[in-house]
Amino acid sequence: MPVFIDPRICDKQIICDLMKVCPMNAIYQDEKEGTVGVDTTKCNECMLCVKACPYLAVRAARDMNELGEFKVRSGTIKFDRDEHLRRIYGDGPGSIGKAELDDSNFQDKVSSKTPTLVSFWGAHSSVIAPSLEWIASKYKGKLNVAHIKVAENPKSRKEYAITTTPTLILFKNGRQIGRLEGIRHRETVRVWIDMKLKAR
Repeated sequence: MPVFIDPRICDKQIICDLMKVCPMNAIYQDEKEGTVGVDTTKCNECMLCVKACPYLAVRAARDMNELGEFKVRSGTIKFDRDEHLRRIYGDGPGSIGKAELDDSNFQDKVSSKTPTLVSFWGAHSSVIAPSLEWIASKYKGKLNVAHIKVAENPKSRKEYAITTTPTLILFKNGRQIGRLEGIRHRETVRVWIDMKLKAR
């Protein structure tokens, strides 16, 4: 399944994180325009880039003909990027949205004396929203639970090498003491939190 990076969605960041993920060095970036593309002669169709892109800008096609159709549509059909991001990110994890972080306040918030669980929020993260609500309730007063949207906070995304969402990182006194990637059952997260906090 050949892949294509939709330029209407890609944020054209200075150094695309997908270039670090691709094992075949098939992801390239135009230095002048900032646009990111895929060299189909190098791509082994492992789909790591599809999973890693926080914007869902990488599209997998059934064959080269469909890939060509994707490219034509991306250049001729209007696209609302903001609506696309709202659709994949949702409105945040319920009441936990009150504890939303960003690049400007991240370090201050995770340096709290109370341990802090941060969800790096991106595509598919809404699946774990109920689990985060449950964790926040269960550890009320003992653990802060917050989230940060990776698409809007590139500094934090790069500093913590976020290549998949959701990613949960547990902090204590400003220091990372644990990390979980992908969708996990709430009991798995609970046991992991208990183990990490008791170990400290």
